[in-house]
Amino acid sequence: MKIFFVVAALIAGCAGGSDQDRPWPTSFPENPEDGYHFDGFSDPFYEGWYYKIGLPAEDESYFFIYSVVNPAPQTAFPPEAFLYCGRASTLETVFESFQVGDFSAAREHRDARVGERARATALRFAGQVEDDIHRCAWDIDLDGGVAWNDTMGWLTGSEGLETYWTVGTITAAASGWVEFDGRRFSFENQEGYCDHNWGIVFPQSWIWMQANEFSDPSVALAASGGTVDLEGSEIEAYMIGMLIDGDMVTFRSQDLDAVTSEAEKGSWHLVGERETERLTIEAHCDPDRMFHLLAPTREGTKARAWESLLGSVDVLFERRESASDDWQVVFEDTSGYAGVEIGD
Repeated sequence: MKIFFVVAALIAGCAGGSDQDRPWPTSFPENPEDGYHFDGFSDPFYEGWYYKIGLPAEDESYFFIYSVVNPAPQTAFPPEAFLYCGRASTLETVFESFQVGDFSAAREHRDARVGERARATALRFAGQVEDDIHRCAWDIDLDGGVAWNDTMGWLTGSEGLETYWTVGTITAAASGWVEFDGRRFSFENQEGYCDHNWGIVFPQSWIWMQANEFSDPSVALAASGGTVDLEGSEIEAYMIGMLIDGDMVTFRSQDLDAVTSEAEKGSWHLVGERETERLTIEAHCDPDRMFHLLAPTREGTKARAWESLLGSVDVLFERRESASDDWQVVFEDTSGYAGVEIGD
């Protein structure tokens, strides 16, 4: 059973921020796929780690992004590091830019730092960001995190792709606190998630979804894909991963699984199928209640992504012994507080 403690108070005259005196873990799960990928000269280049926390008891979700753009000395457009967070219920976001020299990251595992107050690892992430309107601070532990290794299959190690994606934490027990504009929520054993993009720019068009609020807390889902450029040629690449019964069930178009996608703002339909397994996903959100988020482009960081963290995802997973047999339902359920996104 999830335990949720909420402390909601307007804190006047208090700076807040992460618990600086609390020691950080000294060792982290080795996962180069989730580490830093900059080669020292690529231009343009971006890399970012995205965290999501759902708080159903408060009808709330948050995202947190730690990122660097164009760290090369000579760049196509101005280099920067940044922190970016958002609150789903109000669609309010906070963005703070930093010098590239204020960013650092490890290569063998997830450990990114932006400025003096923000750090992101597989076991804990914390930070503080403020602009002229809003301020957000957080300090959250992740326990029992499960990675979706080789998220992109054979494309993971390919060269020349304009964007790469890995899911370093498809689900984890998240405990800690978030404070937005002076109102703090403390929580234990809520659902946490983290993924990670890097490359030149985001794809021409894409979809993304993430869900881990099913009735069975051990089940989690992540999916993404779209039209991407591979050394001048356009390819369609879609990836679906579902953690169920301790195993990762995957469907990838680049692995010759049949993956079909239909999406518009507020509605997503995604099906992965092979001879003996089929996964059908229907996702929905209010199209008028979506973030319009920044994403890297060849002209700099611009608003290109429509995202909700209060979406609903229906999942139907079926199996059969052979192509001549009827499909049998293995898992069917709905997750609320899902992340859903479309970009163009």
